[in-house]
Amino acid sequence: MFNWIIAAIFYGFFACWSFGFIHRFRSAVTGNIAMISPMVIGMVVGFGSGTIIGAGFSSNLFLSLLISVLTGILAGGITGSIIHIGAFLNGALSGMMAGLMGAMLIVMLPSSEWNRVIFIFMVVGGFLQFVHTLMLQGQIEESVLKRSAWIFRSPSLMFLAITALIILYSVYNSTGTLVPNPKHPSHTMMNMK
Repeated sequence: MFNWIIAAIFYGFFACWSFGFIHRFRSAVTGNIAMISPMVIGMVVGFGSGTIIGAGFSSNLFLSLLISVLTGILAGGITGSIIHIGAFLNGALSGMMAGLMGAMLIVMLPSSEWNRVIFIFMVVGGFLQFVHTLMLQGQIEESVLKRSAWIFRSPSLMFLAITALIILYSVYNSTGTLVPNPKHPSHTMMNMK
């Protein structure tokens, strides 16, 4: 369960960083980038949170779908609302679709695969967010970036955060799977007679 909290922090960091960056440089984020950014945030955060919420509320499909869709709408919609109404719609609808897909995907899989799927999409989402970071920072003049808060200056912070949280998730996940479950007998060849 703690590894799912790590995954939630992972996606929450993406949403907060992107919201902060776009809010700080909203006058410079224009054109296609203004439409792409809310969609990226809605899709990455919506799908990722959909997998986590779908696993956490797997006993109640309606509730997991509802929370996942609302999370995706909020992530993409709030980011898009900073720019203009078209970006809001783009982000909210992308987040809604991604949240729905993430929750449905995880519920269709056996529970033994949930951690692996969440990890795979953390890696994919981390890569996409890093590219998104490079794209956003490429729109801003270097002299303006140097005068801004340290969190927005370099893509290295995003790279380190993504890497650290993915490693933390995988380490915690692998140590959690090595602990034998006392409810199940050991399945070694020595016990078979």
